Amino acid sequence: MTSWLPEGTSEWGGRPVARTVAGATPRQRAVLSGSVRAVHEKSGSVPACDALLDDGTGTITLRWLGRTQVPGISTGTSVTVEGTVVDQHGLLVLLNPMYRFEEHGREEH
Repeated sequence: MTSWLPEGTSEWGGRPVARTVAGATPRQRAVLSGSVRAVHEKSGSVPACDALLDDGTGTITLRWLGRTQVPGISTGTSVTVEGTVVDQHGLLVLLNPMYRFEEHGREEH
């Protein structure tokens, strides 16, 4: 995907778009803004970088596969992410989400 969903878009492919973690469900597109609470490197057969995003309504794991670090993603960073929510063993995850950095205090919820 090469572009962001336009502001105010309520559907993607005929399905609702989640704008909060609390409103996110598996197999749903989500555009979420919040702060990174933790970052973890995962090694193994498929390296990954996990970041825990908190938007004030809940938390979701952001997972970038094939890399152990994502430039600029660190604890306290304010970001907006877009991706499709998946359920991985009961954990809500956005795999390889698009992301953009936000100024502190200016992210949308």
